[in-house]
Amino acid sequence: MDYRTDYQSLLSDPELSAVHVCTPNSTHFEIASAFIKAGKNVLVEKPLALSSREAYLLVEQARAQKVVLSTGHSHRFNNGLRALKSTLEPSILGEPHYLELEWTGISPAQYQGNVITNLAPHPFDITNSLTGLWPDKISCVARGYRNKESEEVAFITCEYESGLCAEIEVSMLDPWQRRNLRIVAEKGTAHLDLLDQKVVLLHQNGIVKMPIIPSNILREEIEHFANCVGRSRLSQTFSNDSDGLLGAHVVTCLEAARESLSEERSVEVKFPSLYSESVVIN
Repeated sequence: MDYRTDYQSLLSDPELSAVHVCTPNSTHFEIASAFIKAGKNVLVEKPLALSSREAYLLVEQARAQKVVLSTGHSHRFNNGLRALKSTLEPSILGEPHYLELEWTGISPAQYQGNVITNLAPHPFDITNSLTGLWPDKISCVARGYRNKESEEVAFITCEYESGLCAEIEVSMLDPWQRRNLRIVAEKGTAHLDLLDQKVVLLHQNGIVKMPIIPSNILREEIEHFANCVGRSRLSQTFSNDSDGLLGAHVVTCLEAARESLSEERSVEVKFPSLYSESVVIN
């Protein structure tokens, strides 16, 4: 393999059309911005950046350069989540009342980063993928135990204009690795194990286990990005299902959670009016 320790030489490589940025969170903006300015298509692992200002700037840069910008919200390609979304039809579960998400697992003590930045991006994005909604208010309580300077467990409450509520638990202390989503809706409940991609429904017809063929979410994420790049090169209209704008919205939610934590109050989530849409069609 062609192994490099410095990405600078890649910026001017004419053979290179796309990159996948899997570097430490604090470097995402710098590296992604450099490649975008060089006219390269970029897939950035979550979170897109550490601040919403930087995240939306990447979106603007990608639009100006007419390149694809995607975010590594891989569970948008999870067949379990796709199946669960189909149950929100009026004839099955109907309107969701509230959601509960667990994102836990033991991790070493953190001396850089925190549980909100490291683990909460997926729950925020999954909730949007499922409902098409972004929260209007966020409340957060978090604690650090092994390292008092870095939060290791957080409980985040999201309130939506529709009346929907979402409760998110993220933890680096729980030895049980859980990636669970539970919906309580008008006509029943549903549970999704995002690791096994299994959905169990409890509604008027009793308990039903949905038949699901698990997807390789990382492969599908990268294939989708490659397809977006190919269609962009051919000037074809396409839908970027993990668009950078979605990643920027998630960073806005992360900021609101941290603001709530520091100010010990519920915080209104404010998205730039220019970016009110959920998905960009290039």
